[in-house]
Amino acid sequence: MSGQGAQQKKGSTAYRVDLDGLRGYAIALVVLFHVFVGRVSGGVDVFLLLSGYFFLGGQLRYALRPNPHLNPWWPLWRTMRRLVPALALVVVSVVLLVLAVTPELMSDELARQVTASMLYYQNWELIAQNADYAAASQDTSPLQHLWSMSVQGQFYIFGILMGTLIAFVVSKLKADPKITRRVAIGVLAVITIASFAWSARFGFVGTGENYYSTFSRAWELSLGALLAFVPAERFLPQATAWFTALLGVAMITITGIVIPTSLAFPGPLTLLPLTGAALVVLSGNNNAVSTVLSSAPMTWLGKVAYSLYLWHWPLLIIVTSLGGYDTPPAWLGALVILVSLALAHITHMLVEDPLRQHRRRPLATDTPVADARSSLRTWPGMFRAIGGMVTVALFGVSLAVQPFWNNRVDSADKPLDPATYPGAMALAGADVPQVEPKPDPNLIAGMFPVIGETGCMVFKPEEADYMPPEDCVYGDLEAETTIVMVGGSHIEPFVIPLEILGREHHFKVVSFVRQECPLVVGGPENPSNQDIVSDTCAEWGEHALARIVDLDPDMIVSTSTRPAGRAGDGVASADYVPAAYTDLWNHLAELDIPFVGLRDNPWMFTIDGNPMDPNLCIVAGYSEAECSMDASMAYAPEDPASFFLDGTNRQWEIDTAGWYCVDGVCPPQIGNVYIYRDQNHISNAYAATLTPLLWERLEPIFTELGLIDDTPAAGSPEAPGEAPVVGDPVVGDPAPADA
Repeated sequence: MSGQGAQQKKGSTAYRVDLDGLRGYAIALVVLFHVFVGRVSGGVDVFLLLSGYFFLGGQLRYALRPNPHLNPWWPLWRTMRRLVPALALVVVSVVLLVLAVTPELMSDELARQVTASMLYYQNWELIAQNADYAAASQDTSPLQHLWSMSVQGQFYIFGILMGTLIAFVVSKLKADPKITRRVAIGVLAVITIASFAWSARFGFVGTGENYYSTFSRAWELSLGALLAFVPAERFLPQATAWFTALLGVAMITITGIVIPTSLAFPGPLTLLPLTGAALVVLSGNNNAVSTVLSSAPMTWLGKVAYSLYLWHWPLLIIVTSLGGYDTPPAWLGALVILVSLALAHITHMLVEDPLRQHRRRPLATDTPVADARSSLRTWPGMFRAIGGMVTVALFGVSLAVQPFWNNRVDSADKPLDPATYPGAMALAGADVPQVEPKPDPNLIAGMFPVIGETGCMVFKPEEADYMPPEDCVYGDLEAETTIVMVGGSHIEPFVIPLEILGREHHFKVVSFVRQECPLVVGGPENPSNQDIVSDTCAEWGEHALARIVDLDPDMIVSTSTRPAGRAGDGVASADYVPAAYTDLWNHLAELDIPFVGLRDNPWMFTIDGNPMDPNLCIVAGYSEAECSMDASMAYAPEDPASFFLDGTNRQWEIDTAGWYCVDGVCPPQIGNVYIYRDQNHISNAYAATLTPLLWERLEPIFTELGLIDDTPAAGSPEAPGEAPVVGDPVVGDPAPADA
């Protein structure tokens, strides 16, 4: 019997086999566009709608049946058995593959994503990491795609709770099922309208946060649930159902072609593929298109769709990184698809299908626990139990990844012996032994300055009036001299040498550091600010400056140059001084607040102008020369700030170019210490070695301002009877050897 005939015999409430085929087609589009086109297809949006149709619609229909089971554990358990085993298998496999063949992909961010993926908040973790949805490349996360699984999981929990509530109202409070059904539909309609309005608030092109947000995505699933309550045979004329279904498939197919950016989703343009999916659903299961979708190849693709989605992306990223490709070539993409299909089939056959709940959802009169115990006496039951234990073990291993990685980072983030690892002091003539540079380049990205680790960094999502806590003070906390360190994340590492110098020379350092936010004046209305920072940052600058003026600081320290582009979006270009910076300096001169500007460190790029993390370049097996950059790609011949900060108005520049680049080349390490934390931030270890060089430039300025205090620092050899200060050693001081 054909799929069409079977469906017709069961009637309109039958399981829609053709929609399994549509699900397979949607995932096929996802895979093909990921591999060969490098952009979003709209297939995931269709997948989410169908998930809402099958799952949430099923939960609500069950709740309206007579005698439903009111324990929410059973639908949750059923859902976990369906989703978690394959997810755990793939996530653990991906981590092992990354560690074995592409260690450059392993990072603090990926470790956190492993936990987030398994606990179904990956979408929010990607938002926290400011990770826009990116096309496949050697720099893309192999778990990026699991954001949609998290959105699904979150909405499934909502659906289970909603279904349980409806079941309670109907079975215990004896509410009229028809009225309750209408109320449920009304609630879904409100969720759909509200979520769609929220997702569309940016217009046709949104943001990365909007792309991942549960609140922006909810309407896609709730719309699917609404469709489950629409009698298809009454909605569209069955005589033309083949045409409306074909039109729907065509709309889904062209989505990835006509919508060029992922940031269009899930906004108004998402109506194109979802209207197409709705047309297929509402056209019913008695037409030529439905027959094709119900065919064996399409339904097979629908059955393995989940596993195919799980496998294809990490394999694509891993082989792309392994081959050193910017984007995967067509032959490699085709190979990835073939391997992914094979793994998806095996995973579905050996993991998904055996471990899923095959029996119907229990009613209140059923005894599922006793039945499960009885099944253990059978071979299938025993194998399911063993599979469950393996799944639990894989789940535990996946949750151990982040603590394991954090422990490795913590172990590597310790003071280095300056005799063996002189870092920047090699520029001043220090001996450089022949040893492997440190810290471990694969771990540096997880080593953040104290400002970021202690809540003193203001991150992008914070409101414009959010200020760092008042205890964000470093150096000599009892000193009368106050230095304010202000700006974006590029000034953040300098808290390390400034804290050391503050303890030695008796000044305290107060930080006003906000991510991607150099201090500017004039707010969003200042035209100079609009091409440099966000409106929120510009407004934050006004609040921060008011706080700084109240402190009456003896000096402000910040960066004085930058590459082209907005904050956090630098491109390969010689550095310059934006007008927004000079506006600030003029304002500080009027306030009679001294200012010292540090020339910004290089943003590292390949010879082709692509962003390059020199540490990952090293981890990938390239030479130091291959992981270096010509200094002319980052620096103008002379410090652009020297024209403005020439000592007049008590404003000075410090040209730092020679701290990072030697003989026209910016290498990944100097003096056996890796310079960078990532593509454009310097490492904690290298920042510490800059301490003497920084003081060499600051000392004359301190002298001119009358800020020199030669009293021996607490804990120094000149201050007998006091305990030594625990912290990073000053370069040249005795320090424990690095093991």
